[in-house]
Amino acid sequence: MLDFLCLRGAPAFDKNIGVDIGPLAQVNFFFGANGSGKTTISRALSNYQCFEGTSLVWNSVNRVLGIKVYNRDYVDATLTPAGHLPGVFVLGEENAEIRGEIDSLSGPQGSLENAKQSITRFQSSLKQKLSDIDAIRSILREAAWAKRNEVPLPFKEMFNGYNNNKERLLDQVLEVSALNQTCVEDFESLLPEASVLLSEEAEPLLEIPLSPEIKMQDLPGYSLLGVAVIGSSDVSLASLIEKIGNSDWIREGRQHFEKAEGFCPFCQQAAPSDLNELLEAYFDRTYTEQMSQLANLSNEFTTWKQKLYLFLDSIPERPGVFDFKNSDSFTNAKNELVLVVDEILVQINNKITHPSSIVTLANPSLQLESINTLIATANLEIKRLNLLFNDRLAAKQSLFDRCWNVFVRMILVEELNRFEGALPGHLKGKDQIEAKISDLSLEISAGESRLRYLKSKVSSSGPTIERINRLLTSVGFHSFELASSPKIPDGYVLVRSNGDIATETLSEGERTFIAFLYFAQSLEGSPKDEFEPNDLLAVIDDPISSLDSDILYSVSTIIRRVMQDLAAGKGRVRQLVLLTHNAHFHNQVAYKMASGPQMGSWNFGIIRKRIGHSSEIVLSKDNTVRTAYVALWNEVKLSSEQPSNNAVGLQNMMRRILETYFNVLGGIDNQAIVAKFEGEDQIICRSLLSWVNAGSHSIFDDLDFTQTESSVESNLRVFRQIFKEQQQEGHYTMMMGEPNDAISAG
Repeated sequence: MLDFLCLRGAPAFDKNIGVDIGPLAQVNFFFGANGSGKTTISRALSNYQCFEGTSLVWNSVNRVLGIKVYNRDYVDATLTPAGHLPGVFVLGEENAEIRGEIDSLSGPQGSLENAKQSITRFQSSLKQKLSDIDAIRSILREAAWAKRNEVPLPFKEMFNGYNNNKERLLDQVLEVSALNQTCVEDFESLLPEASVLLSEEAEPLLEIPLSPEIKMQDLPGYSLLGVAVIGSSDVSLASLIEKIGNSDWIREGRQHFEKAEGFCPFCQQAAPSDLNELLEAYFDRTYTEQMSQLANLSNEFTTWKQKLYLFLDSIPERPGVFDFKNSDSFTNAKNELVLVVDEILVQINNKITHPSSIVTLANPSLQLESINTLIATANLEIKRLNLLFNDRLAAKQSLFDRCWNVFVRMILVEELNRFEGALPGHLKGKDQIEAKISDLSLEISAGESRLRYLKSKVSSSGPTIERINRLLTSVGFHSFELASSPKIPDGYVLVRSNGDIATETLSEGERTFIAFLYFAQSLEGSPKDEFEPNDLLAVIDDPISSLDSDILYSVSTIIRRVMQDLAAGKGRVRQLVLLTHNAHFHNQVAYKMASGPQMGSWNFGIIRKRIGHSSEIVLSKDNTVRTAYVALWNEVKLSSEQPSNNAVGLQNMMRRILETYFNVLGGIDNQAIVAKFEGEDQIICRSLLSWVNAGSHSIFDDLDFTQTESSVESNLRVFRQIFKEQQQEGHYTMMMGEPNDAISAG
């Protein structure tokens, strides 16, 4: 059913704030003066899009009703100058077998209704399943949202476009997870590319030069390392020095000879006079040149060492795989090289200190090769990054794709594993439910198609023509009638007795009444349009405008029959909205009997027209629009004085008085009152108490009547006698305005 009409931008009501009309019940009565906004409400229900911002809120999306509206617009659209109306179809009496199949399809317990109820249950299950899926998605969504903070700062740009939309972030995570089942990278390994591609200040990288080379065998004095450097063998001391092997000791002691003052610096005895000449001869020019070569060897190697160390220290610090200064491989290679270089220099200096010693130097080429290999590898990476830099846009997108994979498969790995473990079962259940809904939808479609075919076999517009014409005659419309249309198959046309089309010559009251009868029949008949829903929300706006009081009762009876069918679950109407400005008609329709058929759940609304302000609506469960009890007596009094007036509505007024006074107030059962009478008077008494409840299912069948003045007088006589038999004639005379002595006279 319709729960709320959210009216916005409509005349009569506040165009900015609007008004929410609801919650609505099965039957909803709205009473308001002309100009208060009743027609605005009916037009909004006919087409809510006619007022911008207006919407309809249904209490179940699975039970959205079709809406049929009777108002001035409906009258004008229905009674066109052409005068031809589409047919309203009801089932004929023939072909019981087809009617039985129709009932089995469309009845309250028919297969179509059962299938619709099953779809409703499955849709409820689907809604729950979708809720479960959304809960699983929500966990991953919130985790992804929170774990953005775990992504290193250089990569934050990957979230541009996702930082303000959790659902979009989740969709991206799921898309990436579907494309990538594993990940072999991490954010640290992507830092080199980030430094080149994601920094606005980034420039192409310079390659790292190779380390300074050195060829040990080409250095001066290198060949002396493998031989003993000693003095001349021609000196007499040479044999002794060579025998003892203390050439290096003699060379060191010679430096102290001049300070010894004639003493031998070696034995501290008086030195021979030619000792100095002998030492000079021993350490001759050859020896001096060899020592000079060893000194040059030390100097050149030291110079290369300093250059090498400066080179190692000058390698630029760059992030990623070629950050030598912070990599274990570079540190180990550097330490090994430094160790070898320092050891070589120590050995060279030892050779200079002990020229006669034999020295074998290590070769640093292996360590240098290790360093250069690392540099070459780094340079390959630099070249790759520089190529990316040259095609920065595409490379940046590729980098972000890999960043998303790292985020999804590394940062969100635990949450994603739980998600991927739980989701398939729910998706399978969802697919199964949707498949069942699809099968049932096909079943309903096939059933409705079959139903339309069956109805085409047994449907007829004839009963509608007959019923409407009978009612027109019973309430005094003799100048026109409904006939089969010669232009619209199974349609109608309004004609005068001479055969002329009557549409353009109808009075306002005639137009109103015939349009209402056509509308009422369309609520009961089968829809000719296959797209029109079977279940309806009926909206009736002022159906008694320009109608006489006797026709007012006929209209109210038709509406109350619709209400009875609605409460019983019969017919097509599932919800009713009635709008009127006539208090008497309002209470005729909204009268709740103490016994008899019930009318479903009711709401009452007052539409208040406020001077200088927008109209307002007040809803209540109680009817605050009441025709006074005394007003009913006034109508009876008028009929007593002028029997030709108000003849049609008189019996119902008397019945309401009797039920109010004796049944509701006095607690006297109808049968107890009827038992007081005999013969014809008993029949009249019973008709007074049960007349409005008579009739068959059709909303028209019980309206085939014609009141006469004599029947009015008989009803009035029995009406008075009822009060007399119950010793309540005093109340009768008081309400009828008769003198007190009329009691004994009666």
